[in-house]
Amino acid sequence: MHDVLRRPQVKITSFGSNYLRVINPYMPLWWGMAMPGAGHIMLGKRLKGFFLFLFEFVINTETKLNLAIVYSCTGHFDMAKQCLDIKWFFIYIGVYIFNIWDAYRLATDINQLSQLAARLKAPIPGFQLSLFEINYFQKLSVWIPVFWSIITPGLGHLIIRNITTGLYLSFWLLITLYQSNLLSSLYYTCNGDYVKAIAVLNPQWALYLPSLYCFAVCDSYYHTITLNSLFKIEQARYLENNYWNQANRRDFLKILEKK
Repeated sequence: MHDVLRRPQVKITSFGSNYLRVINPYMPLWWGMAMPGAGHIMLGKRLKGFFLFLFEFVINTETKLNLAIVYSCTGHFDMAKQCLDIKWFFIYIGVYIFNIWDAYRLATDINQLSQLAARLKAPIPGFQLSLFEINYFQKLSVWIPVFWSIITPGLGHLIIRNITTGLYLSFWLLITLYQSNLLSSLYYTCNGDYVKAIAVLNPQWALYLPSLYCFAVCDSYYHTITLNSLFKIEQARYLENNYWNQANRRDFLKILEKK
């Protein structure tokens, strides 16, 4: 019992759930490259991930790195050099590399802890009720949170009751949409005024959106798969511990024979 408590597999609260799971280390590494902090959030290291997410938005914006990337991709290399703030860039690059390395390192550590917890059959609480929220495990189609994450990043996480990550992603989506003027640009595009659509768009902020949308979709998809798996394991253990005795086993085999 002491070993089980030493390495719990799942923690469920009113505002979300966190758990150990085996994950390909290259996945958080990739998301750390695409959006600093995203790899940590995927691993369940939300506090560190939220900080690195904030760092990305603040320092990248001060560096004007996204704007320099847009100019470089369109062949305007002189404009890219002029807009890039070197002082902020050298602050950014060190934390960016650390974020990638740390996401990979943590993934390997968590994989080992997850395997140990699974072997010990650590308890899986399936229900949490409080004054503010109700949280529980249930089987859910993976495409439901994926669909709502495509509509608005953060909604898919709210569906799987991961409230902290869902609200955090939704907050940054609102900030990014407002600062990028993307909706105004889409409005002028639909009216055929392409010159004005390009003029109002802020590429520095607009370039955050692909990573934000893709990460929300990917993270909600894989978390839903894990939650479905934990639901099955918790249900199977409950039935085994409470109903699977020799008499019930004989009754179950008789039912199978009749079928």
